[in-house]
Amino acid sequence: MKKIAVCGKGGVGKSFIVYALAKAFLKRGKRVLVVDSDESNQTLYRLFGFNEPPFSFMDFLGGKKSVQQSLIKRFQSGEKEPKMSVIEKDTFSIDDIPAEFIKKDGNLALVSIGKIKEPMEGCACPMGVVSREFLEKIELLDNEVIVVDTEAGVEHFGRGIEKGIDTVVAVAEPYLDSIEVAERVVGLAQKMGKNVYFIVNKLPAEIETKVKETVQKKGLPLSGVIHFSSDVYSFSIDGKIPENSEAFREVGEVLESIYAGV
Repeated sequence: MKKIAVCGKGGVGKSFIVYALAKAFLKRGKRVLVVDSDESNQTLYRLFGFNEPPFSFMDFLGGKKSVQQSLIKRFQSGEKEPKMSVIEKDTFSIDDIPAEFIKKDGNLALVSIGKIKEPMEGCACPMGVVSREFLEKIELLDNEVIVVDTEAGVEHFGRGIEKGIDTVVAVAEPYLDSIEVAERVVGLAQKMGKNVYFIVNKLPAEIETKVKETVQKKGLPLSGVIHFSSDVYSFSIDGKIPENSEAFREVGEVLESIYAGV
């Protein structure tokens, strides 16, 4: 379990889970790289206490337009699956990433692949290509872990971003649409041969039994639940998460259960 993608429907709390997992790994003595591959969400860096985000990795590669033009040329070559290589090196490490494109705080580091910044700038496909290649080519030491905050939904599976991932954590809120998106995440990840774990987040205690029964009927591999926390909502409006909250402790328990199954 070295490269972990957190996936699910929009609004389920992926960024919270990413943050809490990263903190749990740090407590285990790991060096953690958080990869922000969500081209919409702008606030992940604030959760980790950084005053500003790193320059995007897309900019390191010459910017979105440059990457896009490179991809167009490759597809125009007529190959069904053209060889895409936007990162020149065959492999690289966390320490190879230039300082302006990564934020560091002790054993924690944050990279942002890229964001949609302007209207009519085109699709996010170049971000998907860069994310896929980044995760495939980066090599980790024994004490290093990557946690990826993915975009909402399952389109990133179509782009093959999970190809370089070994573990997928599917997250759902306790309502049917969200659970069914997580079910698709689980199915797609299993088809790719990934380790798969499933978490129900923001779960009110009064419907816990009913939700667990629904999940069980669907055959989803429930690894744990995170109960609804008003503290998390209260702090999140300021871009913060209370590390002493019950929800935060429950994420640590989920991680323990995942480790036990590895």
